[in-house]
Amino acid sequence: MPPIRILLLALLTASAAPAEGRRLTVVGINDTHGALMAAPAPRWLMSKAGPEVGGADWLGGYLSAIRQEAKEKGGAVLVLDGGDDFQGSLISNQFQGRSVTEVYNALGVGAQALGNHEFDFGVEVLKERVAQAKYPLLAANVFFKGTRRRPGWLRPSVLLDVEGIRVGIVGLATVSTPITTNPVNVADLEFVEGGPAAAEEADALRAKGATVVLICAHAGPRPPEQEIQRVAEAVQGKVDAIVSGHHHVAIGPPPLFVGKIPIVQSGAKLQAFSVIDLALDGEGRVLGAEVNEGALPKPGGPQAILHSWNGEPARWRGRPVQPDPRVTAILRKYDDQVRALREKPVGETLVDLWKDREGDLLGSLAVDALRSGAAGGLPARFALQNAGGLRVEEIPKGPITYGQIFDLYPFDNEQFVLSLPAEAVRNALEAVLRAGKGPMRVSGLRYVIDWDRFGAGGNPRKAPDGAIVVKMTDAESGQVLCETKACAAGGCESACAKGPYAVAVTDFLANGGDGLRLPAAAPRKTSGALARDMIVAFVREHRPLGAEAPGHREERRWMQVGSAQRGHAER
Repeated sequence: MPPIRILLLALLTASAAPAEGRRLTVVGINDTHGALMAAPAPRWLMSKAGPEVGGADWLGGYLSAIRQEAKEKGGAVLVLDGGDDFQGSLISNQFQGRSVTEVYNALGVGAQALGNHEFDFGVEVLKERVAQAKYPLLAANVFFKGTRRRPGWLRPSVLLDVEGIRVGIVGLATVSTPITTNPVNVADLEFVEGGPAAAEEADALRAKGATVVLICAHAGPRPPEQEIQRVAEAVQGKVDAIVSGHHHVAIGPPPLFVGKIPIVQSGAKLQAFSVIDLALDGEGRVLGAEVNEGALPKPGGPQAILHSWNGEPARWRGRPVQPDPRVTAILRKYDDQVRALREKPVGETLVDLWKDREGDLLGSLAVDALRSGAAGGLPARFALQNAGGLRVEEIPKGPITYGQIFDLYPFDNEQFVLSLPAEAVRNALEAVLRAGKGPMRVSGLRYVIDWDRFGAGGNPRKAPDGAIVVKMTDAESGQVLCETKACAAGGCESACAKGPYAVAVTDFLANGGDGLRLPAAAPRKTSGALARDMIVAFVREHRPLGAEAPGHREERRWMQVGSAQRGHAER
């Protein structure tokens, strides 16, 4: 065959199958919640990882190794964040998230999704963080109510040049934001379904020349909503990968793909990150994706931010990892300002305090404190505390510090005491279950959730009042306060005490957080006491917590029969 014909054939073959070009490495983090410092390793990981994991400076060390690898191979690196960054620790809350944003600037974060807890300090503070950040805060599905006009401080998407690769990034907020931050903070905003908004933005970014389009979304994979999977289904053929957040889950192994789109999420509190390696053709378009290749402790799952492994120094794909000294200096600057308060002793426990285990001692402790009237609060007959408001799983046996209580309850929620009939209390317990949340922690009450008796588990959102919580009693007297006798299509027949009863809640719940429904006309009082301060005072008053610790050696304060066809999303 003549040489010219051979050359032409080679050119035609190359055009039919684009040659592989560079690699874009997407690093995903999410739900930092102010956890900038290293933390004790989970018990299941401690034998191999050593005593501590996480820390923003250690993440910076991993990013240095990842960027060095990319540089050597002619690739590029982009760091995306799935939202909920500021709320949750003294080192963040005391500075209203300024410390987190300064650290993210130093880490070289490329873009951040708008999380529901970004609103916790109010919109004016959020605007300050947006102005401080060297990266954009994104959400394409947030509008002023009744309009298609977006807030001026919020961008729907951004087009970046990442080492010569034109990358479009679309941001999304969870549609549940109005009930997962204090509702008054977002009263003028509407959070619409993310998929159609993301698809529209993706098309616009492609039209502007993006060869890669990514989503960073504060939306999670849990059933039944599977919000991020619905987004992925809506953007098939338009988007190449998704970094998600909100549910605090570690996705994988195996990796999660919806169609050809990989979705990652890395747990919470900056203890791990995810890696999506995108292979690109010569034009910068995506040919394929590898997710969390070679990650520890489980390949295919998020990479733990390890300080060591099996007694050896931490490494990333053969490269040594050390804390980033620039980030360490930032952490030291802020930590010096809060260390004394964080380490201040407030009490002691002679038993491990767990959430959701062994009597749910943490839940009982928090809700009993809310009812007690400690720290200048108002005493009440009963109290209700939402499960998602309690942010740690354990306070181990030993001294209790202010920092541990702050980590348990970082929100500046005030105690309110409402005057309610028993039926309204029962309906409140059911409302959070209909919204897909975990069972309410209670003080002074016991209640029974029965998903099977009246068929409520098949469709909890449509279940009539009384079909889910079928019995509620006064824990001290044993009096039945509310009991469901029968249910039909038109509603349930219940026998409930008239009351009224003084019921302590937080302002988050009183304002409709977690989907709670309380009568608008119900009398309410407040002393201005913060729920967290009440817990601190209660722990001091009952030191040391021992066999008499709230909830210790008692049955769980609620009983659950059967199950609902949906998961709990407490975050």
